[in-house]
Amino acid sequence: MSHNPAHPVLETADSVSRLLEHIGLRARTFFAGPLCGVHAFGAEEGVGHLHVVRAGTLRAVQPGHRRIEVCQPTLLFYPRPLDHRLDADDRAADVLCASISYGAGMDNAITQSFPPVLEIPFAASPRIEATLALLFDEAAEAQTGRQVLLDRLCDVLLIQIVRHAIASRMVEQGVLAGLAHPRLGRVLVELLDAPRQAWTLDAMASLAHLSRNAFARLFRAVVGKTATEFLTQVRIALAQRLLRQGRAVALAAEEVGYNSQPAFSRAFIRETGCSPSAWQRRHGGRVG
Repeated sequence: MSHNPAHPVLETADSVSRLLEHIGLRARTFFAGPLCGVHAFGAEEGVGHLHVVRAGTLRAVQPGHRRIEVCQPTLLFYPRPLDHRLDADDRAADVLCASISYGAGMDNAITQSFPPVLEIPFAASPRIEATLALLFDEAAEAQTGRQVLLDRLCDVLLIQIVRHAIASRMVEQGVLAGLAHPRLGRVLVELLDAPRQAWTLDAMASLAHLSRNAFARLFRAVVGKTATEFLTQVRIALAQRLLRQGRAVALAAEEVGYNSQPAFSRAFIRETGCSPSAWQRRHGGRVG
């Protein structure tokens, strides 16, 4: 009897969890309760937003994009900074709001794969609805550790949002689409798990059971960038996490797969617009 090493659905879910950990996705709950009137959220805050509407009605207005009328329990996920406002008129809506940040920077698989705003009714996903029930139960209590637990529940919710978006085919291109692809999913998981490995296009194509040219065409069509560009992005995102933790630049370069610090610096500048040491100073790490 042949052995199936992994169920494809479970492998995709696990890879999404690893991806979110890799890019350092984090939520910070800053409001929970009745919301009335107009409340604005500016792109200048430099974060994404999650708004969970448990009861009531409101409008989500974002200039240049479709206005969203919320008339049933719904969550609204803004993966990247976007000027928007919630208008609840004079009747209060029961809302929880959180800001979304990324340890690896704003240019990542989530912000690149998702539309400006994702709208998901509670009823569309029973699993999400169960997490939301816990989230609002905790929000209603004033117990020790409330803030930490709210933030962690929002982290769980974000993972579920990404899984739901993939299963519902809300993402047609980008890294998330690649993770769900039957040929490319394993390749992306391997690149995420072992970015320091000396990857070649032939090695990646072999994992996908495709010829070199067919793999290169498919990867670019689905993910929206070349495999080499994706690998560089993964390496630099990991380097950013290491630098933020205070790792010396030379050590960070080696740990993400660069044998040459100048080559690492050039790649880092292309991805972020500044040198590794300047980025580290700006984000509070120890310069090495």
